Amino acid sequence: MNTIRETESVCPHCLAVLPAKVYEKGNEVWMKKSCPEHGQFDVYLWPDVQHYEWFCGYTFPTVSRTPQSESSKGCPRDCGLCPSHKRKITLPEIEVTWRCNLSCPVCFMADASVPPDPSLEEIFRMLDAIRRFDGPEFPLQITGGEPTLRRDLPAIIAMARNNGASAVELNTNGIVLGHDRSYLRALRDAGVTNIYLQFDGVNPATTVRLRGQNVLTDKLRAIEACREEGIPVILSVTIVDGVNDGELGEIIQFGMDNLDPIVGLALQPAFLSGRFEIEKRKHLSVGDVLRLISDQTSGRIQASDFLPVSSSHPLCYGSTYLLETAGGYEPFTKCFSEAAYRQLFNNTSPQGAVFKDILTQLSPTGVARRGLPILIMEYMDAWTMDLARAKECNLAVSISDGTSIPFCVYHLTNSCGERLYPHGGKGRNVGRA
Repeated sequence: MNTIRETESVCPHCLAVLPAKVYEKGNEVWMKKSCPEHGQFDVYLWPDVQHYEWFCGYTFPTVSRTPQSESSKGCPRDCGLCPSHKRKITLPEIEVTWRCNLSCPVCFMADASVPPDPSLEEIFRMLDAIRRFDGPEFPLQITGGEPTLRRDLPAIIAMARNNGASAVELNTNGIVLGHDRSYLRALRDAGVTNIYLQFDGVNPATTVRLRGQNVLTDKLRAIEACREEGIPVILSVTIVDGVNDGELGEIIQFGMDNLDPIVGLALQPAFLSGRFEIEKRKHLSVGDVLRLISDQTSGRIQASDFLPVSSSHPLCYGSTYLLETAGGYEPFTKCFSEAAYRQLFNNTSPQGAVFKDILTQLSPTGVARRGLPILIMEYMDAWTMDLARAKECNLAVSISDGTSIPFCVYHLTNSCGERLYPHGGKGRNVGRA
């Protein structure tokens, strides 16, 4: 067995921390780990060992932040963040509800126990902690559940803007926004800066598979409403093998054809946390998605056009920026050298803004050239968890006591769907002892 690197992972059944080896098998990358109680696990990670090692080589200096908890039980049970965490948080999240107006077959937020919405006092405590540890100014994502189920959401957005949030991104399925224009305007007037819209493809059958009903018309209606109200939109696409992995080229073209509201594309291969009611599919890595994009764009976008993101572990994201051209688009990163990247990167850039921020630096007008940032976000579950990656996470969820938990650790569930960290820090769930 050709070992590539050693790390730590968890047992998918009991979430016990296990030593793990990342190794080469038939030119693919796999992880092997063994639990004394539940046996051995051999987990696929990446389609090409050379490409994996090339991504791993894109390391950038780490800048930590002041810890909020102590190291006692070890990662991933000391989150707060603890002193072992190696990177700053460039995009903090707060959850304002765990209720939803959909019951999607694929939902990492799903939980048998849904706590009450956090109070405005609890939300203020989260914002205050973020300002003190990640501020004084910070971008913020408001998420859920479905945040638009709260009628006081405009007041929450205004509270965030008045307490250090330089930008407020709203993560939503868009159903309310497409049907209630006055509510959308209230969000805009309160200070929301962009919508992070769940969008799984341009085929109605896809939304039926992934959302349990045909909501494509609702998504398109939300996009049009945001266009008319001047609110930028980032499309957030959950990719499931055998469901919508063949639509990536069409989604990219849809984004390029609608650049007046659409300012970004986030591609998220599905991970096995929460509810996953579609028959088990192949795990898709950043490397797999890059191959799909190259095939579906007839090579106009190559795997080598995507680079790791400088604000996190190199295996967490792959990104590029498609510049609009007379003939369509061209990846900015195609002619962007590694040396230039290392010179110009900003370790405070949120993961989706790294190359747009660089283009802004390079522009004589101080405005990035028109185009579409694409970010592939490879979240981890109990099968693929790599604690070396978790310690470099730049995306964290703030919970009710003001502490922060790295995204993949916060959403970690065992094979029965039981969470390591309960929603909002309310209660006690599996494996915390």
